[in-house]
Amino acid sequence: MSLEHRITIGRRKFLQGLVTSGLAFLTQRLLSDEAVWRQAVDEPQPPPPTEELDHRTYLPLISRQGPAAHGPSKLGLHTIRPNKAVEFVRSVHDAGAHVALVKALDDFGYIRQVKEISPQTVTVGRWNKYPAVDPSGDPAEKAAWLMDLHMERWEYEKDVMDYWELQNENAPSTIEGHVWLAQFFIAAMEIAENNGYKLALFSYSVGVPKWHDWEAIVETGVFARAKEGGHVLALHEYNWAGSSYGWGEPTEDLPPYEDRGILTGRYRYLYRDFLIPRGEVVPLAITEGGLDPVLRKPGQPTTWKERYVEEMIWYDTKLREDDYVLGVALFTIGSSGITPWTHYDYEELLWPGNPYGSNFLDYIVSLKDA
Repeated sequence: MSLEHRITIGRRKFLQGLVTSGLAFLTQRLLSDEAVWRQAVDEPQPPPPTEELDHRTYLPLISRQGPAAHGPSKLGLHTIRPNKAVEFVRSVHDAGAHVALVKALDDFGYIRQVKEISPQTVTVGRWNKYPAVDPSGDPAEKAAWLMDLHMERWEYEKDVMDYWELQNENAPSTIEGHVWLAQFFIAAMEIAENNGYKLALFSYSVGVPKWHDWEAIVETGVFARAKEGGHVLALHEYNWAGSSYGWGEPTEDLPPYEDRGILTGRYRYLYRDFLIPRGEVVPLAITEGGLDPVLRKPGQPTTWKERYVEEMIWYDTKLREDDYVLGVALFTIGSSGITPWTHYDYEELLWPGNPYGSNFLDYIVSLKDA
């Protein structure tokens, strides 16, 4: 998480006069081994020429009913220090369920124990030594430089870490910057595969990128390349004061959707408007998520532990509607003494008997047969 990159979504007025754009909807697609129907959008047509636009604007049909939530919980852990992460993974496993995702920041050693206890838990690691690269110069050269630095640090946990994050909340200010970053990851994936690693790509912060940035990013072929190589997409999704804030509201120059959000659930714009229609779906790991007081607006409550578990259950229900979501790493445990991340630590909520009521252990176990 980077405080500098916390972004509040700006809303632009929905463009008028586009209702004549022709659309076709309801293409069925099989995304996994199970027969789960997915909606897709036919290739949209650009709007009539207008002096105000220098890009295509899509006008998709508003979806009023999506798939029902199904399958086990997708809630997982983000750790700065391991603390009782292994104990929690073991408790969930011994009760017949599993923790969907565990992300380790810097302290990777305990991941070996996680995989021994719960092989089906997806593991993601990030080394926090180097900042996000500046999107300038030759992207392939920068990818080679950064991969060399990181792979040396990754070597010991190579056999137990499923995916590695190379960047954290890089937020280019232009479409060209996002395209450069996609080219950087295309080069990085080649290096990773040659050395036996899989990457979690991009790791964009909440609210990043915008829809038209995604439009340019997908045209680079980065997701087709990721799908070919077995890599995944990493995004961060936070919200405040509740997980549903901004749900169903319009963003940028797009119509409102009842089944998407402008903060949480924002990933659905990428998948439903681009990756699903293009046949370029890659798994999604939300490598940071939760409630974020940085997004607080005047007049909103400051408390969160009393309602945190229920808020994450609401979010989990949405994630469980999308088979391509691997899980969310809730930020964070193990932050003792590390300002400002101590304000995000929810570790006591993992266990029954905490002073706030609900707990994550009982909830995750309750969905073991879902």
